[in-house]
Amino acid sequence: MSAKLKSAVLGASGYSGLELTRLLERHPRLEKPLLFRREGSTDGATDLAEVFPELSGNGGYPLRPLSWPELKRQGVQLLFLATPHEASRSLVPEAIAQGLRVIDLSGAWRLKEAQHRSIYSFQDADAVTAAEFTAMAVYGLPELNGDRIGAAQLVANPGCYATSVILALAPLLQAGLIDRERGIISDSKSGVSGAGKAPTPRTHFVAWDHFRLEVGSFGGGQSSYAANPFCIGGGQSFRILGIQSPASGRDGRAVEIGRC
Repeated sequence: MSAKLKSAVLGASGYSGLELTRLLERHPRLEKPLLFRREGSTDGATDLAEVFPELSGNGGYPLRPLSWPELKRQGVQLLFLATPHEASRSLVPEAIAQGLRVIDLSGAWRLKEAQHRSIYSFQDADAVTAAEFTAMAVYGLPELNGDRIGAAQLVANPGCYATSVILALAPLLQAGLIDRERGIISDSKSGVSGAGKAPTPRTHFVAWDHFRLEVGSFGGGQSSYAANPFCIGGGQSFRILGIQSPASGRDGRAVEIGRC
């Protein structure tokens, strides 16, 4: 049996980092991941259970400040970045220079086209290096890129909206069942935790309960993920709709394909 892979999570004290840690520690081919926080992180915790008390009593989750020498000393081979887009944009070149393979959960390296990437307003110190890493990144959707992910030095994990839309549409597009000239409408919704951990006036319960808010729009109402993504508050039920506009020429009516 081959040795287990040694991995680490940077940004483990966020929501994505927490769920990622839970998944990795149960993976049969991975050792329990090392957990790190970014320099200047406001939580200052030394154990993840201090941030998320539900982890208490499970053997401890030491949380260290980021240290490239420590990652090397511990023999880490694979680094997960559960960090903001801008942080991942600056961290990835250094991580790969340290000989690490990287899976980035942010949007820093997902988008190949400059006009799509402009939503993030990245200010790269070295535009040439940034372009090289953009070209290197493999979009981490196994259903589409499974043959490339295994050997990739940098994997750009897809976002939630994009994953739901792509997995639904890819087989239909590949089969030629959708008339692209008529366009595609995606009506996507997520819970409030999708807005991240930092509290804002827009994420308080009283602002969200039984309401919904458009997110991620720019330049004429388009989004980098899909058209019209919404976050929804508590106490709501909603339908998942698909639009019948296949190449066979059906009438374009919305049909219910799910209910939550």
